[in-house]
Amino acid sequence: MVAVDRTEINADAATSDSHLDQSRVVVFTDLDDSILLTKSNLPQGAHYFLGASDQRGQPHSFFTASLRRLLQLFQDSNAIIIPATGRSTEALNRVNYAFSSYCVVSHGAVVLDPDGHPCKKWLGEIESELEHWPELLDHTNREINHIISTENLDARSRVIVDQNIPAYVSIKGQPSALKHIRLRNTLDPHFFRHENGRNHALLPPYTRKRRAIHYIQRKLKLSANDLAIGIGDSLSDLEFLQACQFAMIPKNSQIMGEHLLTEA
Repeated sequence: MVAVDRTEINADAATSDSHLDQSRVVVFTDLDDSILLTKSNLPQGAHYFLGASDQRGQPHSFFTASLRRLLQLFQDSNAIIIPATGRSTEALNRVNYAFSSYCVVSHGAVVLDPDGHPCKKWLGEIESELEHWPELLDHTNREINHIISTENLDARSRVIVDQNIPAYVSIKGQPSALKHIRLRNTLDPHFFRHENGRNHALLPPYTRKRRAIHYIQRKLKLSANDLAIGIGDSLSDLEFLQACQFAMIPKNSQIMGEHLLTEA
């Protein structure tokens, strides 16, 4: 029989527990269609709670009981929950949840400090790119609106500006109109594309969730001993999910429907 040194085992266990206590959990999560659902997307029979209001103060999006439970699990683990959303700063402020750390908004164009103000060091990182890309955003938006008006398409386009940063071109409309615009817009290849349903966005290089998340990971000094979890639903979210150790993807999402799963 081999003698077991219990003292050594207990010491190793104590060391492991000490290291575990020092390991942080950081959750980077998309909001809309990931942890926030519109009423039409709520599962049948689901209990739900107000998640976000629209610009008129009316209920717009909701947490289901299960999604609220997911957030509670993270909270109980003392996780740092960081939104990584296409919402602007103003739209984020209409979400019924108190985020207490950094926030990634406007698809990554803006990083907010824990105090809710734009992060000056992030602005310093993208400052040189802001010299010429805003002009290209305006040019692209004018071209798209010309296509819409001359061909009488059911769509609308505008440049989203957040914290005085021209973030991206937002195009909304019927899928057939959006497809036509993409084919006709000569400047489209210059941009990274976000497409989900009736919402398209043309993103310059500084408007990328993954880039903003890498910046926050450096700011938090995350190491291999910290757990980074990403939550997202859109194909364009795959970029930032790959910057995390684990990815969580909603069942009824664009990624699941168009990329990962095929009906048997």
